[in-house]
Amino acid sequence: MDESRKEEPSISVNDVEYLPVTKGVRESMRVQKTEYIRQQMRRRQESEDALMVQLLEEQRVIDGLQKKINENLEQTEEASKYNKEFKESMNAQIYALHGISEDKLEGMREYKNAYYQGSAFSLFLLSAAMIVLCGMLHGFQSQICVFMLAYTGIEGALLAQKQKRWKMVDWLCKLLYLLMFPAMMVMFVCYELAYSKYRILMPYATIAGTGILIFAAISYFLYSPYRKVKKHVREAKNHIEDIEKIARKEVRKNEKARIKQEKKVRKELKKEDRQQERAIRKKEREYSLKGLFGKTKDDTNDLTENSAEDN
Repeated sequence: MDESRKEEPSISVNDVEYLPVTKGVRESMRVQKTEYIRQQMRRRQESEDALMVQLLEEQRVIDGLQKKINENLEQTEEASKYNKEFKESMNAQIYALHGISEDKLEGMREYKNAYYQGSAFSLFLLSAAMIVLCGMLHGFQSQICVFMLAYTGIEGALLAQKQKRWKMVDWLCKLLYLLMFPAMMVMFVCYELAYSKYRILMPYATIAGTGILIFAAISYFLYSPYRKVKKHVREAKNHIEDIEKIARKEVRKNEKARIKQEKKVRKELKKEDRQQERAIRKKEREYSLKGLFGKTKDDTNDLTENSAEDN
């Protein structure tokens, strides 16, 4: 007996749909409930698949928009580069019509810088020579030597880091630098000739040198190389805020539409659920009535047979 049970073939869940099913099994309450659960799971899977398809579609659209943005940026950069090169080419041609070559223009620019650089270097060497001269004549610890040393240091502060200043401030620093050595010469002559005005000029010269040093330091530390970029940064931030506002509006709009659609689908599902529940209850009542009528019929047949036997 046990061996015959072991030899019975096992039935897989996947094979149930292909097995012959009787009408009574199909109308069973358990089968109907299981079928209802399977339909609900299938609907949920379909909704999840639809959501995944929507997400993939959104990602595809985002990738396409990002590609378009990158292409527009590349075209803008290329157009800006082309406009710059075209402008330089046109200017060079106009200068060439007047007999001025590009080498001459470059030489004129370098000539101005070379003139100032040569003058500044010469004045700095003369200032250093003045320090040595005052040290040899009166000692390096003397007042006039310390004054010359301080003014030479101020010259170095004015001369350094000219690229990290505003154009107007840099021009003013150059002017002050050219006036430093004449002031040193005036103080040296007054000290050597023992003018009485030397003691009057020394405090003012010291205050002026300190003020120039502070001005040079402030002009260096307050310089911002990104000052021109800040305007573009503000414009970019405003643009980003506008895009975010538009995106939030679109998201809220899509969210409302999605919620409305979900409510509609949920309402339809509830309606279908109620219909299925009513159908299940109806089938259950029919099944119960069939069982009751069948039992009543059997009892009637038994009574008829018993009465026939008695007769």
